[in-house]
Amino acid sequence: MRDRLRTCAGTTVAFVVAFTALGAPAWAEPEPNVADRPPVGAPHPAAVPEPGGGQASPPVADAAALKDGTKVAPLGEPRSREYFAVLPEPLSDKAVRRVRGLDGVEAVEVVDAARVNVEGEETSVLGVDPGGFRNFAPRPSAESDEIWQGIAEGRIALSDDAGKQRGLDVGSEVDIAGADGDRPAEVWTHATSGVAGIDALVSRGLASELGFPEGNGLIVSAPGADLWELKDRLEEALGEDASLQLLAEDPEPRPSGARGEAVPEDTMERVISNAETMVGVPYVWGGESLAEGGFDCSGLLQWAFAEEGIAIPRVTHDQWYAGEHVEWEDARRGDLIFWRSDPTAPDYISHVAIYLGDGKMLEAPRTGLDVRVTDVRMPKMAGVVRVQVD
Repeated sequence: MRDRLRTCAGTTVAFVVAFTALGAPAWAEPEPNVADRPPVGAPHPAAVPEPGGGQASPPVADAAALKDGTKVAPLGEPRSREYFAVLPEPLSDKAVRRVRGLDGVEAVEVVDAARVNVEGEETSVLGVDPGGFRNFAPRPSAESDEIWQGIAEGRIALSDDAGKQRGLDVGSEVDIAGADGDRPAEVWTHATSGVAGIDALVSRGLASELGFPEGNGLIVSAPGADLWELKDRLEEALGEDASLQLLAEDPEPRPSGARGEAVPEDTMERVISNAETMVGVPYVWGGESLAEGGFDCSGLLQWAFAEEGIAIPRVTHDQWYAGEHVEWEDARRGDLIFWRSDPTAPDYISHVAIYLGDGKMLEAPRTGLDVRVTDVRMPKMAGVVRVQVD
């Protein structure tokens, strides 16, 4: 059994797909350095229940505009999300049955996955069956009948981050450009899907009109399984073309079990210096370089480390696994600080900054603000990670 998890650019713990603008997946570079598996007996990420009850559902554009005849299955049993699997081609029924039959797998949901242009920006989108996928969604969204009815009627749900940072307001109309042409769609809500790196949800019917591959993705719920053994079994069941992304995580800080050493102090000082040269540069959603006009929070840090030859993931959720989790009281210069500030997905890692010491941090905060040095914010802090390299 393999003792490491492979990764594409933009992930640490597992492969994640990079989608093309024409509706079919394409692969990124194969294997930057990644964190090792947690040791046997480490707390199981999926064992922590997702908060529910009392959390308001994200608002929709206009509930009165919904059609009386639209039927969406009511919320059934809430499902955990352990893995997202995606392939270049549609999954066979046989492959789906193999995954359903794996030990520990309680449920799977077939989706259509592609990267398309939404208002001129490449966006990772899932085509979903609203009545089935809602059981896998974060609780605030899962409980809203109106969200899933709107998606079923051909509207688009943007993640909280993509919608707000790009200024795509609820109720506005966006143009979606896929392999089979353009389609307008109303922004129905800002609601994070719970699948890291996915910025929007549409119905499978709309996905088909846009030319998405049909049924090339799979959400896997296996709350009692050993995650690393399950990964090996999923690879065997789905074949070598499958890309797997770990979705489960523990909301409490815990040792990552990463093999290797912390980034040397002198190297980390250069990483910090790199980041400091970008103070005053605008926040740009999805930004990874000055060529794009600026950076988002995780793009800035990936760039700063890459300048020193250190590969860390692209997505904030995955940077959470870039090293050892340490207590805030033990934080030192160069550690990464994470927050859970997405109201539509309370357990989701949604922001990252680099610690400068003495209660200060450097961050690319949000649209309308530039890269800056500011005081560390304690509310909704998820934890601290010390980046490690082999």
